[in-house]
Amino acid sequence: MELRKIHFLVANMRNGDAVSQHTFDLVRILRKRGVAIEIFHNYPNGPLPEDIQPHVQQADYAQYHPNADLTILQYPVWFPLAERFRQVTGASIFWYHGVTPPALWGARPGLAMIQNAEVRTELAWYAHLAAADSPFIGDELHRHSDYPRERIHVVPLNIDVDALAKRPSEDELAALRRQRRVEGKRILLYVGRFAGNKRIDLLIHAIAQLQRSNLMLLVVGDVVTSDAARVLHPELEALASQLGVAHQVVFTGRVPEVTPYFHLADIVLLPSQHEGFGAPVAEAMAAGTPVIVSNSGSLPWVIGADDPNTPPAGLLFEEGNVDDLVVQITRLLDDPNLRNTLVAQGRINAKRFSKEHFATNVMVVVEEAMKQAQKDRPPVYALSTTPLAASADIVIRDYRVRSSAPVVGRLIEWVRNNSTTHIKEAYLDHILERQVNYNRLLAVEVAALQNEMVGLRAEVSELRRQVSTLKNETPADDLTGVSTVAESRPSPTMDPSAKAAQSRKPGEQEP
Repeated sequence: MELRKIHFLVANMRNGDAVSQHTFDLVRILRKRGVAIEIFHNYPNGPLPEDIQPHVQQADYAQYHPNADLTILQYPVWFPLAERFRQVTGASIFWYHGVTPPALWGARPGLAMIQNAEVRTELAWYAHLAAADSPFIGDELHRHSDYPRERIHVVPLNIDVDALAKRPSEDELAALRRQRRVEGKRILLYVGRFAGNKRIDLLIHAIAQLQRSNLMLLVVGDVVTSDAARVLHPELEALASQLGVAHQVVFTGRVPEVTPYFHLADIVLLPSQHEGFGAPVAEAMAAGTPVIVSNSGSLPWVIGADDPNTPPAGLLFEEGNVDDLVVQITRLLDDPNLRNTLVAQGRINAKRFSKEHFATNVMVVVEEAMKQAQKDRPPVYALSTTPLAASADIVIRDYRVRSSAPVVGRLIEWVRNNSTTHIKEAYLDHILERQVNYNRLLAVEVAALQNEMVGLRAEVSELRRQVSTLKNETPADDLTGVSTVAESRPSPTMDPSAKAAQSRKPGEQEP
């Protein structure tokens, strides 16, 4: 199969977003092969790099028509356009960036979206291969969807190691210190999204416990784009005030360039309870700034703490334990030798995520997906589907408002669309998608019950056979007290369609 055209399906695109940056990196590598690349996004974009803009166009489910030699679905969250992945032609890759566990998200805006995203990881079954940012995230994808492990490739994110290693001028750093009013202070730095699982609150508690007047916490991240950030930001500001450290905590919002902040900081911290990769940690190591991370998710792997053959490139603290976090911060602030050791190891470790390694890993996955497409269809087509599972999706996503009225037909369509969108997108679409999830999960449960019934019938049949044999071979008087033990019941095999659906209710966690 010749690779001439590549389609990307993404939720949205904008500068400063981790998944968008990952898409930019993929496009810049793949277009070197001389292929045509189109990026279809569901929702309106933010600012984009000039070299990416020509590839980008907004489309909904009805507007997009799959016809590429290779289609890559970027999946940090579910979005309606992602459903087209079920009909793509050619080779296909499900690129998984992890879904925050609903239990860690809390009752903040966006919870239903997270629950839905976890269930719809079953879309991976329509891919020839899946790619994951870390081994932790690869395991998570398998756990959520049961997608075959042997088809999941780990491709770490791309870090511009050389650019991050270049220290800004002292004048530039001094100006940044003045801007943030941190002259003469030691800096603890957090870079990333505002979300419950990131546990920014632990950093505020830690700076309160440390009781060092020369210490400042800079929190760099967008506080306005997402609903969750708009709720969490004032909660964190209130916490800092409540603990009496509001003057030691600076929320910068989105910044035009994050690299100078890494060189400004004494320590970069990422206390997440669920982290699919942790790009700021890799970036800090490349910049020569020591890091402290929780022993959760992918973070031990990113700093090399899981490799017994090399020293770790950062310090770990127990997930959610602010006292342990304070201990590790104190160690690093007060021990210059430890700091130097971690900086040196961090620079070495960061090379694992260089552009060169990333480009090699990407091409391996792309070429393998193309080979798989030549051999066979995606694994979902090897599964038998029950009638109930096949009819689970009730949404008519390709419906378009139409009018045949002459002259004013387009105006009628516009009025109908704009007079209903506040109901359809805000309420009806969400209700219907939740119903689809329920239908699919119900189909799995019914299939499991049907298989259980098959096993029970087989057991009953065997019991009857044994009783009949005993009656024929044993005098009636000797049957008193005779018990029969059935052979092991055949293990009921779950209907194969279960492998393309979540086996838990939305939001329910594994024990």
